[in-house]
This record gives sequence, C-alpha cells and structure tokens, in this order.
Amino acid sequence: MKPMLCANQGRSSLRYFVLLFVVTLTLGLSFVLRLGGADPPDDLTIRVGKTVEIAASYNYCWYPTVHRFPTGEIITTMRMSPDETSPEGEFSAYSLSKDGGETWSRRYPMGAGANIDAAYTQVPGEDGAIWALGAGFASLEPYPPGQKTDFHVTLTRYSRGGMEVQQIRDARVHLSEPVQSVPVTLFATKEKDASQLRKVPEAQPYGAIIDGPGGEWLNTFYYTAERRPRQHRLVLIRSLDHGQTWDELGLVAAVPPQEKLAPWMGNDGPGEAGLVRLSESRLFCIFRTGGDNLGEAWSLDDGKTWSPPVSTGLKGVAPHLRLLSNGLLAFTTGRPGPVTLMFSSDEGKNWVGTTTIFSGKSTRYSDLIEVEPGKLLVVYDSVPYWWGPIPPSDKFSKNAICGTFVEVRRR
Repeated sequence: MKPMLCANQGRSSLRYFVLLFVVTLTLGLSFVLRLGGADPPDDLTIRVGKTVEIAASYNYCWYPTVHRFPTGEIITTMRMSPDETSPEGEFSAYSLSKDGGETWSRRYPMGAGANIDAAYTQVPGEDGAIWALGAGFASLEPYPPGQKTDFHVTLTRYSRGGMEVQQIRDARVHLSEPVQSVPVTLFATKEKDASQLRKVPEAQPYGAIIDGPGGEWLNTFYYTAERRPRQHRLVLIRSLDHGQTWDELGLVAAVPPQEKLAPWMGNDGPGEAGLVRLSESRLFCIFRTGGDNLGEAWSLDDGKTWSPPVSTGLKGVAPHLRLLSNGLLAFTTGRPGPVTLMFSSDEGKNWVGTTTIFSGKSTRYSDLIEVEPGKLLVVYDSVPYWWGPIPPSDKFSKNAICGTFVEVRRR
C-alpha cells in the first residue's frame, strides 16, 4: 500500500479513510520493502514515497511515458484520444516538470507525436533533444505507394526543455518482409465498417531508442508480415543518421511460418518491447506476447543476432526497462495485476522485489525514469471506468496521469 493515492476515483468511502489512517499509524509515514524471495538481500531496500497528479481530464487521458532532458526538465506524454487505430483521430499531449517531478505544467496538446505507441530516445543527444519515432500504426505510410516494405514515418524532436517541438513527416523505415495492412478501428463506432476509410500497415516502432557504440540508434519494432498474418514479428531497426532513415537489423523474436506457437507465446506473437544496453555490445529485451505473457531475449553482438526467445514467467504489458546508476535494472509493467516495479542485479535473469505502485483501475501502462541517483519516478494512468468514457451522470471522477516516487538503495 502506498501512503498516498492519485485522487481521481471520485468519492471515497469513510471506511477507506479509516483503514488508511490505521495503516499509516501502523507503518509510519513511509513504506519500506526489502527485495524479494525468502532471503532478501541485506544491502538493498525499496522505499515507496509520495504520489503526485501530473495531469487530469474528464475526457481521455491515459497511456503515459516519461523522459528527462539533460537540463533537468521532465516530460510526461499521454494519449488524449480513444484507444483506436485511426489516422483521423489521434490526439496527444504532454506536461513538463522543472523541479524533479514534484509539480507539473499545464498540458500542451499535440497531434500524435506524444503518443505511447512510439519509440523515445532514452539518453538525449548532444543538442539536448529528446526524439520520438512514430505514433502507432497510423503513423506509417507506404513510400513509394503500392509496395509493402518501405515507409514514411513521423519523427518528433522535443528541445529547449520541451518548449520547442519539430516534426519530420518523411523519415524512412525499410523492413525485410512485406507488411500486412489492416482497416482503421474506431473506438466509438465499432458497429460500423471502417475499412472504407483507410487501411494502415500493421507495423510500429515501440519502446526505447538506445545508442550504439558507433553513435547509431537502435530500436525495437514490431509488425505483421503477410506470410504469417496472425502473429507479430519483433525486430531491431537501426539508424545511422540520427533517425532520418532506418533499416531492419536483426530478428529479436518471431514464430517461424511452419512452426506452432509455444504455449507461452499466445496468439498474437511478440509485440510491445523494452530494450536496454547492458554493455558495449550486449543488449537485453523484454517483450509482450499474446495473453499478456512476457518473453525475453539477449544479444551479444549489438542486436544483429539474438538468443532464442523464452518466457520470463511474468505477465504484463508495455514493459519498460532502465539501467540505474547503482547498476540495478529497474522494470515496470502492469496488467493483469497492479502497476508494479521490480529489480534485477544479474542483468535480467532474475527479478525480485516486486513492489505494488498502483492497484486501482488503470490500463496498466507505465514508465519510469531515475530523477536522481537511487530515486525513481514511476508514471501510470488511473481511469475509473477502464476503457470507457466517464458517464455524464458522474460529476466527480476524472481520468488522470499519476507519478509515484520510489527510492532504491544499496548499503
């Protein structure tokens, strides 16, 4: 239990506040959790701190990501439109903090550039900018028209601590296999046939853009190939010109055309992925599969080849990884359970210290950054009606993006 909850669930009962008061008196003002298993290590503690509200709305406000500029400003992005594949209806926004996440600016609206369905640079460039590649399936456009392996994709640049935004519409991605196209889906009008509006490539960049040893950019990208139209194919793409052009570099995980699905892989195949660099040439990837199972793979040659994908034994969506200043890997995910945070001291082979961050109603999409050595900010959404809009009769509830501070220390 956290000592503070994001206040967006409408009216709370008196019983809840009495229980919270008793627990607070029992546990004190902070909650300390020692890392996992029957024999938790004595040199490591987790302390869950306060929760702040980053942004809120009576309309859609969900699916956050969080990033930090080298000058200290923090940017939290969020989707403000329904969860649909619609090139006409994408709407996103972002808020900024100049005090380490304690307080936040108003929401700055955008098109699709601040969407979680994109990939973000984990370390700002020499110019101090944060870059985002893509914004969901609707952001890719076959170029030249008529073929299925080369696409234009949106590249968004955030600079001056979030005060300046530039978008490039004709960055390019080349894939090794023809991509399947699917009709747009409309959240509010699912009973209508939207296929006549437009079809879009079922392909998108996702997660972390990390630097290579030679200055190249690497990113996980998943798409549905025509030869296996039911399962995603998760690959690594590489850019040698700071995001202007990308080429498929290596296969992270996929189901071979003639093979059966492994039970843990689910029906969708690998998709949303978290990527982190362990050393100069070693990479680690966690990815979501069907049934919200999580798989993993390692690369020893900077992403060209990967170990056979295996199950982590965990469930979740949108996994996000960060290598912390103390050498730990931090990992956050959610669904089907609460938004959680866990840690690894052996490069992702074992995860311990599973810590509940938020157990209220949420899409379970989350992200994290290290705001200062040993201090994390975990962001997530709180949506009292799940994927549905807030009904007009409810005058109190709101959808919100929240952030919870967590300290992790090695003695």
